[in-house]
Amino acid sequence: MNINRRILTSIPLLLALACSREHLGKKGVPPTPPPPQPLPVVTLRQEWFPNSNYAGALAAMHDFAKDHNIVLKVLPGSDNVDPIKTVITGSDMFGDAGADKVLAANAKGADLVVVGVLNRTSPTCFVAKTETNIRVPKDFEGKTVGILTGTATEYVYRTLVQRAGVDVKRVREIEVPFDLGTFLTTNTYQVRPAFIYDEPVTLDQKGIKYRIIDPRSYGVEFLGTVYFTRRDVLEKHPDLVKAFVFSVADGWTLAEKYPGRAIGYLKAYDPQIDEKRELAALNKSLEYFKGDDNKILYASLSRWQEMARSLRDLHVIGDVDLLKTIDYSFVEEYSRAADK
Repeated sequence: MNINRRILTSIPLLLALACSREHLGKKGVPPTPPPPQPLPVVTLRQEWFPNSNYAGALAAMHDFAKDHNIVLKVLPGSDNVDPIKTVITGSDMFGDAGADKVLAANAKGADLVVVGVLNRTSPTCFVAKTETNIRVPKDFEGKTVGILTGTATEYVYRTLVQRAGVDVKRVREIEVPFDLGTFLTTNTYQVRPAFIYDEPVTLDQKGIKYRIIDPRSYGVEFLGTVYFTRRDVLEKHPDLVKAFVFSVADGWTLAEKYPGRAIGYLKAYDPQIDEKRELAALNKSLEYFKGDDNKILYASLSRWQEMARSLRDLHVIGDVDLLKTIDYSFVEEYSRAADK
């Protein structure tokens, strides 16, 4: 009995040793584990030169993308780089551009899908030096107004003067550059389009007195910039789209809580930026990056409908299927997870 018992108790040990030797290989050395698979690279093309609008995306790139199993590359825009085109052609997976541009592109046959909204309300406003005594849109009459043709600021302007009852025949409109220089150094025009958290920061730094005409005070509601991709990317790679949305949502959450840290990432990204100015701009802009219903990257359907109506009135777009253009599934999933 003792011998049998010893044999029986030895069998598991012998089997374990055999398995261990097989696992170790012929020379008793563990096999080399396969190299880790590289994370997929996801690109985001920004709409403009590096500025505080990059804050959430850069925070996502540095702090959160790898947590969501992607490598996020934030690529700069410029005055001659169009994120709509780079996404359509497949050069970039995601883009950051005005909601109006996405709708206009889809009206021409593009099949783009908005997966998140950065500005639930457009930061577009109009500035006039205090000395001009321009206080309301009606005061544009008899004055010269700067226009940035084909941009969202033009569409906001056209809607504003229409709703405020401005006699546009009495307004002289001239094309102006994106740069603020001519507004600062000449008197060739009295009103110029601006972003409420951009040009006013520069005017404050230079000690120039000005007034802001805010279109929202006159019932003009446009959306600002959005994150978008192609429909085929959404359908073929939903895991990557989810990872992107979760990453930038985390990034903007960090930028709101720690704006100085986010601007530090911007300074590292582009050492030429004025860190103090961009921090002031970000602090001024945070209200515009908060989503409706306390959902980050979210804007209500009613806001989309209002903007689409204005763009139709301006003959920029025809009828559009907004429900087909917007996909909030990952924004909603992120919001539910954040609430737990």
